[in-house]
Amino acid sequence: MDDYLERKIRDVMVKITPRPTLFFDVQVTEHCNLNCKGCASLCPIAEEEYLDIVDYEKDMIQLSKLSNGEVHHINVLGGEPLLHPQINDFLVLTRKYFPVGIIHLVTNGILLRKMDDAFWETCKKNDITIAVSKYPINVDYDAIEKRVKEDGIRYRVFNQVPKNAGGWLHTTLDLEGWRNELHSFMHCWQANNCSVLSHGKIYPCPVVANIRHFNKKYNLDIPVSQRDYVDIYEVESLDDIMKFYCHPIPFCRFCNTFQNRECDWGLSDCSIEEWT
Repeated sequence: MDDYLERKIRDVMVKITPRPTLFFDVQVTEHCNLNCKGCASLCPIAEEEYLDIVDYEKDMIQLSKLSNGEVHHINVLGGEPLLHPQINDFLVLTRKYFPVGIIHLVTNGILLRKMDDAFWETCKKNDITIAVSKYPINVDYDAIEKRVKEDGIRYRVFNQVPKNAGGWLHTTLDLEGWRNELHSFMHCWQANNCSVLSHGKIYPCPVVANIRHFNKKYNLDIPVSQRDYVDIYEVESLDDIMKFYCHPIPFCRFCNTFQNRECDWGLSDCSIEEWT
């Protein structure tokens, strides 16, 4: 078997095989302080919105019961998570209900140097990994890495975006919904990879989780059906969630994954063409 065919088979198997351990993203803010063009989470067109910590704790309790408090990873992100005034409390609660597993705080780093001692102590005490997405902006990422490591906190580069060298992937929406769901799913880099917890529901990708922002901004009505998410309070076991991750959903027909394109990174001007 040649290398290309072997890679293709491996890619397919990764998408359609349920993983053994829970993983998900949670957006504690919908908005961002950077607003990248074509953002898959649609942050540039989202209004200022903060996740309620009481609702979040209810979801953590439920998912902890289903998974016995173990995850592969949880990505606490946004938007930009450091915009949330209760970010410390979110990190504490996340670790409280998931004592086993990796917890990433995914940030663009703009606000990290301004965080107080309580934040750094929270990260250290709760074994939070500072996961920095590096953008071609005026942020001293080397200084951030040094500070994090000096405090004995875990650090990793979550993503690194080059300047004027392509590599910035845009999700392309088909507003008419004419795509084949299975084809879109099998060609999607987010398939069985980027699930999002939002208000008691888990969506398989950030696009469907956040399409309400797109609909509101551009006066559209791209639908989200009950088969586009799994309600964490209605499943019988963790297996129900893990199996849900690895099959297409009706919303996949609105994603033209064959037309996803790489381009240079830049700031959004909020034009609909960024996502179509």
